[in-house]
Amino acid sequence: MQSKIRVIKRGSSSKTISFAATQFEKTKRQHERELGNRVKGWVADVEQRNRLLRAAAFKLIRSLDGGRGSSIRRFAAAN
Repeated sequence: MQSKIRVIKRGSSSKTISFAATQFEKTKRQHERELGNRVKGWVADVEQRNRLLRAAAFKLIRSLDGGRGSSIRRFAAAN
């Protein structure tokens, strides 16, 4: 399918200029690469979020424990 753009100016003669519309089509390999990069980004985001949540949970437990560390050992042993 060939698409064309036709430019017509008001008040000009019947002479028209037409340009072929350039369409950039990505190859299957480019689509797969982009999809792979997108999924890798999602996985990295989830892993980072889990690390931050884990660190926040440990800080919360330490603040509740008063710095003794006994409750951290108790929760860690339950896993």
